[in-house]
Amino acid sequence: MKRMAMNITLAVATLAVAAGTVSAQTMKAEIPFAFRVGNRVMQPGQYRIIVTSGSTPLLNLLNIDRHEAVLLSTAYLNDVPKRWSAAGLPKLSFLCGEGPCTVSQAWTGEGYALSFQAPRGKNGEPHIAEIVLRRDRAD
Repeated sequence: MKRMAMNITLAVATLAVAAGTVSAQTMKAEIPFAFRVGNRVMQPGQYRIIVTSGSTPLLNLLNIDRHEAVLLSTAYLNDVPKRWSAAGLPKLSFLCGEGPCTVSQAWTGEGYALSFQAPRGKNGEPHIAEIVLRRDRAD
């Protein structure tokens, strides 16, 4: 019984430390087109974007009007594109080709750009769509 209590105490302490090392930034964006995340298609609209940093950064996209959310796990971190860092504006980038666009990168205005798995189109060169993010005061 004492061993189980000790294990539970250690687990709670570990979770508290892990939670303390994770931070989140909240932003908003108007996304004017439908886009794909995995096998789900999200509709155009106003989105609250929450980027959680930690051992594996996460991107949470919440459609404010429809109350739909999706969570993306980062595939890898990339250097920030030079034009993004020169402008200093947080960005959300989509890879567009056949079918709906797919989220490909996000940058909060600090650190590395988060990159996500994006399928390649079969015909023609895909194009990139970029949305500027604005800082959100959580209402």
